[in-house]
Amino acid sequence: MPVGMARKNDFDLFVAGKTGSFKGISINFEDKDTKPIAKNIQNIKVLTKEHEITALAWGDADEVEVLIGMSCQRVKIYDTDFKAFTSSVDASCGHGSIQGLSRYKGKLLTAVASGHVKICSHVKNSNNILDTGGSIEKMRHSPVNADIIAVGGKENDLKLWNLEQKTCTFAAKNVKPDMLQLRVPVWVSDMDFLQDSAKIAVCTRYGHVRVYDPSTPQRRPVINMDIPEQSLTTLAVTNKDKKGSVVQHYKGAVGSLKSIVCHKTEPYIVSVGLDRHLLVHNLTSRALLQKMYMKSRLNCILLHSTAFLKSADNLCVKEGSDDDIQIIEDDYDELFNNMETVEEFSPNKKCKLK
Repeated sequence: MPVGMARKNDFDLFVAGKTGSFKGISINFEDKDTKPIAKNIQNIKVLTKEHEITALAWGDADEVEVLIGMSCQRVKIYDTDFKAFTSSVDASCGHGSIQGLSRYKGKLLTAVASGHVKICSHVKNSNNILDTGGSIEKMRHSPVNADIIAVGGKENDLKLWNLEQKTCTFAAKNVKPDMLQLRVPVWVSDMDFLQDSAKIAVCTRYGHVRVYDPSTPQRRPVINMDIPEQSLTTLAVTNKDKKGSVVQHYKGAVGSLKSIVCHKTEPYIVSVGLDRHLLVHNLTSRALLQKMYMKSRLNCILLHSTAFLKSADNLCVKEGSDDDIQIIEDDYDELFNNMETVEEFSPNKKCKLK
């Protein structure tokens, strides 16, 4: 590709689900007359339970290669330029599904639920497997230092590991006991590195949002927020200033959210979950910009850094295909409201004889 020439992306983002579905989605906010388009990239007729996709990540800085981690510990690679799957890699180690993946020095990097992190290589070498010492619910790769990864899980507080030295460089310390002097349980569900900072944010299944600063000697969080009666499942860092309090609420989701992503430069938040909908909110105004019914429960989102910034002329999606997904802009409650009510006969209900 010539220098200075922008790449045209067919899709703004990719989503993947519990059934193994892998879909590309394009949304044009500039032209309200252009409907969103979704396309099944993976043939859904050949999918089984083992094909559940649990992690998505970019494999390169140009956002051409998509890494797809599955519950069966295999990684498929999709090339957005060639519009095809180019390879499938066995990343078996430990046990459990893939909870995070990335590229490290040109090689695949995967983390599984049992707490094992593997650098995939053609040469079988036990030195390529790192035992982090606890269960992993999420693994994130530092965007600043390629040698650093963050992991955490149930009763496994945040840890930073150096892949080159294979050592733990930071281990978070639990907060002080509560007012009854009871230990606060730990269940890290997600984390992310703050932009242009050494700090890292963490959310937990027990309703905690915490920020740690590994550049200081302090191992306890520098910011600690409690959100009562909420089980936090996913987290994303915005492009706005961070504050130590809850400042916005976004409505529209019915079921539990599994993944949330913020645009790097624009005020967009994209989320998916078990209610089978993809939601796009405005970060500032909280407005629900788009709601799409995707037919399957979704686990992951992968957002282009240039998402929603192109015109509809760049799309190369073939309309009318059997794999195309019908877009439903409004909630499907209207469908059920218009259905005819059918009364069922109850065996316990006595009939009156005339």
